Amino acid sequence: MDWILEGRSVCAELGSSGNLLGRVPTKTAETIRPQRWEIAMTTFEYVAVLVSIVVGLGIAHLLHGVGRLISQPGRWKIYWVHLVWALCTFLFLVHFWWWEFRMSTVEVWTPQLYLFLILYAVLLFLLCVILFPDDFPDGRNYREYYYGRRRWFFGLWIAVLGVDSIDTMLKGGEYVASLPISYWQYQVVGAAFLAVAMVTRNARFHAAWAILYTLIQLAWLFRLRPPIS
Repeated sequence: MDWILEGRSVCAELGSSGNLLGRVPTKTAETIRPQRWEIAMTTFEYVAVLVSIVVGLGIAHLLHGVGRLISQPGRWKIYWVHLVWALCTFLFLVHFWWWEFRMSTVEVWTPQLYLFLILYAVLLFLLCVILFPDDFPDGRNYREYYYGRRRWFFGLWIAVLGVDSIDTMLKGGEYVASLPISYWQYQVVGAAFLAVAMVTRNARFHAAWAILYTLIQLAWLFRLRPPIS
C-alpha cells in the first residue's frame, strides 16, 4: 500500500505544476502566431525590376532571331555583317546590365531618373527589334534590309551612346574618375563613325566598322571597365 500512496503523491505534485494529469498550459496568441518572412528590397532592386524585364525581352528577341536563322536555313538570305551587329548589340546589353549595378549607389530616386533609366533600356530593345523584325518576308535578303534600315539602326546607336554618357555621370564622381580617358574618346569617335555608317552604303566600311566596334565592346566588357566591388 505504501507504493500506491507514494504514486498518488507524485501525481498530485505533477498536477499542481500543470503537467501530466494536472492543468495543461495553454498556448498564447504569440506562441501560435505564424512566422512572417520579411524580405528586404532596396530602392534600386525595386527600380531595376522593370528595367531588367525590358533588357531581358531585348536579349530574348535577339536569341529568337538568330535561332530562327539556324532552325530554318534557306528561308532568308543571311548577311554576315548583320549578324556581327547582332553579336555587338547582345554584348552591349550584357554590358549595360552588368554595369547598371553602379546605380545602386544612388540614394534618392526621382521619377525623372527612373524614366531616364527605362528610356535607356527601351532604346536597347528597339535596336534588337530593328535587327530582327517579326514580319520579315520569306526569301528576303538581310543585306538589303540592313542597308535599308541603317539610318534608323545607327541613329539609335548614337542615341544610346549619348544616354550612356549621361548614365555614366549619374553613377557619381568617384565612378567617373575611375574611368580611363579612352572611355570619352570611345564615345566621341564611336558616335562619329556611327554617323558615317548612317549615310554610307560602302560595304567595306560597314564590314570593318562592325568587326572593330564588336572588338571594342569585348575590350570594355572584360578589360577596361573598373571591377564591381
